[in-house]
Amino acid sequence: MSFTREDCEMIEAMGLGPVWLLRETEDPFLPELGTLVRELREPLQSPRPTQGAAALKEQSGARPGPVLRAQAPAEGGAPLQTAHMGMPESLAEKIRAAGWDELKALANACSLCSMASSRQHVVFSDGDPGPGLVIVGEAPGAEEDLQGLPFVGKSGQLLTSMLESLNIVRRKDAVILNVLKCRPPQNRNPQPEEISCCGHYLERQLEILAPRVLLLAGRFAVGSLLKLEGNFSIGRQRGRIHQVMIGGRTVPAVVTYHPSYLLRSPLEKAKSWDDLLLLKSAMRDAGILPPEKEKRWN
Repeated sequence: MSFTREDCEMIEAMGLGPVWLLRETEDPFLPELGTLVRELREPLQSPRPTQGAAALKEQSGARPGPVLRAQAPAEGGAPLQTAHMGMPESLAEKIRAAGWDELKALANACSLCSMASSRQHVVFSDGDPGPGLVIVGEAPGAEEDLQGLPFVGKSGQLLTSMLESLNIVRRKDAVILNVLKCRPPQNRNPQPEEISCCGHYLERQLEILAPRVLLLAGRFAVGSLLKLEGNFSIGRQRGRIHQVMIGGRTVPAVVTYHPSYLLRSPLEKAKSWDDLLLLKSAMRDAGILPPEKEKRWN
């Protein structure tokens, strides 16, 4: 079965990817790679090999490295302004010195990457400085983009229910942030350069909020704050207290699955309850656990 680029994007957006292709199958994102692979599989005596294939065959049988897709230049020949070009030092300095309201204004005006042209709202936070618990998610979805608040869609409703099971009230007892401040088009995964640029805002947010406990929900939140790279497993990070350095001090952090993953995999909800119990213990140790509601019997 062959896949088009649109097929692959839809499968990824539904959380069913990645799409695994046979070695000789053309990559729908890079069709010329499939042609090159077939040429490499032909005997060396094949007539008139292409220059690219011949050059690779001469490298003592070495496998070709990963192929990077280049981005087309913008109309008029000027290069596209993408986040991998880095954040201007002048803006980075403003972020490092900003207070909460100024930082929010800087984020709302940010146009460093392509997400700025497709967003409805910058999703800065749900809550202001004060609470000792800070929850960090991944990226805004469609509902979050429309309302300008994190975790307000179906995954947000589930997160609210999870917090309420510990008597935690949003905004009052917890501030909620995302790694990315804008919605990635079609809910695709965040790109490393986007995480890097948005990371300047997130780092300053955490410094101002000065949390006493962190809850990290989802792969990109876990990877960003625990400095994990590669294809790590969230399951292996669960069940223990991590330490995250914020403003020169260590903050206990609990890892859990993203609520959107729990909606797709309801059997994993039992594991998230274990994570909530660990969060409850960490908050009790930090002296910020809300009191339990009084039970009344009629």
